Amino acid sequence: MEYIMYDTLLQLPLFQGMSKVELSTIIGKAKLHFHKFSAKEILFRQGEKCDKLAFLLSGELSAEIKAPCKTFSFEETITGPTIIEPHSLFGKCPNYKATYTTQNEVALLTIDKQYIYSILSKYEVFKMNLFNILCNKAEQLHERIWSIDAQQLEGRLIYFIRNISTNSSGTKILRIKMEDLANLLDDTRLNVSNVLNKWQEEGIIEMRRKEFVFHDINKLRPI
Repeated sequence: MEYIMYDTLLQLPLFQGMSKVELSTIIGKAKLHFHKFSAKEILFRQGEKCDKLAFLLSGELSAEIKAPCKTFSFEETITGPTIIEPHSLFGKCPNYKATYTTQNEVALLTIDKQYIYSILSKYEVFKMNLFNILCNKAEQLHERIWSIDAQQLEGRLIYFIRNISTNSSGTKILRIKMEDLANLLDDTRLNVSNVLNKWQEEGIIEMRRKEFVFHDINKLRPI
C-alpha cells in the first residue's frame, strides 16, 4: 500500500523532487485521505472555507464560478492529476473561488491544512514547490492585466475570456445574456453578436441559448 501511495505522491507537483525516505515519513505522519466519487457529486462550493490541500488524481471535474454581479457564470473542465486551488488556503479570504462537481468517476487525495504547518513545512523541497505554484499564479495574473487591447472589441472579448479562465485547456462554458456581455465590454449588442457569430463560423465557439462553449481557447489569438 505504501508503494502505491509513494507513486501517487510523485505524480503531484508539490511532492516532486522529494526522496523516498521523505515521502515515507510523510505517509507515516500526515493523514492522507483518499476518496472516490461518482459523477455529478459536488466536492467543494464557491465561498466554502478551504481548509485542505486537494489533489485530483484521476477523472474530470467541472469548476463553475458565478460572478459577484450575478449576470454571468463561467464553467471549465479540469482533468487530473492536478492540485485544486492551493492559493485559496491562504490570504484574507481562504475560501474556494469555484464550485467543483464531478463529471465522471473521480479519485481525490486531501491533506488537512494543519499538516502543512506541522509536518510538510519542514521539507524544503515541498516549500519550494508550493512557493513556485503560488508565484506562477501571481505571474499569470500579472500577465493577464497587461495583455488587454482596449482598442478593438474582438481583443477585449479575447481578454475577457482568457482572464476568467484558470487554464488554457479543457472545455469552457460562458453563461450570459448577449445584452449583459455587451454591457461588460462597453459595446453594442450587435457588435458583440457579430464577433461571436464570426467565431462560430470559424469553429472557435459553439453558440447556444445564453451559452457560449469554447472547446479550445488557444484558438483565440491576440488581436
